[in-house]
Amino acid sequence: AKETSTSSCPRSDVNTQGRNVPEVLGPGTAPASLYKEILYSESEVDARIAVMAVDITRNYKGTDSLFVSLLNGALPFTAKLMRAIQRHDPHFHPNVQSMIVSRYGSSREPGQPHLVTDLPPDYRVLTKRHVVLLDDLVDGGGTTDFTERHLYGYGAETVERIVLVKKLKKPPVNCSLAMYGFEAPDLWLTGMGMDNAHLAPEANRWAGWIAIANTD
Repeated sequence: AKETSTSSCPRSDVNTQGRNVPEVLGPGTAPASLYKEILYSESEVDARIAVMAVDITRNYKGTDSLFVSLLNGALPFTAKLMRAIQRHDPHFHPNVQSMIVSRYGSSREPGQPHLVTDLPPDYRVLTKRHVVLLDDLVDGGGTTDFTERHLYGYGAETVERIVLVKKLKKPPVNCSLAMYGFEAPDLWLTGMGMDNAHLAPEANRWAGWIAIANTD
């Protein structure tokens, strides 16, 4: 049986006091801050992903597991994770494919998830395959629930979920995770795959930090 990561995840107690908050030009001439508060710096994110890479290698190396990255949000996390796995064990070659399942709009309010881009045709028969979903965060759990059902419909034997960020919801979301990187407050987040369309299309998607979004 695969091991489930139970290592303690850092809680955010970092604020922007004493830091230079970068700015971006808004629609007018006044600059707008890229974020309200940094929760996890890029070095903290990289260090945590390196630990996750070790756990994932131990749990999945030697198995016929298919990793499915949920774009666009999971792309930066997936890229960093796969590089960390390569550094840790260059003889482990995860098979990574991708899907696009959309739920959020520019209003930041979640809607019903729907499939935008499916797996490549060669990966739509998953009989007896173990699938590992990779996503940037779990919020209400609706996106991963939808995707999990879709993959089971292709015959997957198991579907496990690994996310970078788990939001601290009240009440807690009933969502089973094999592994997660960080906990974060139930606020709009940005960075490491999470964009802020309030600033610009795709703003902060590729930032290496995780922050509370600027919604002003």
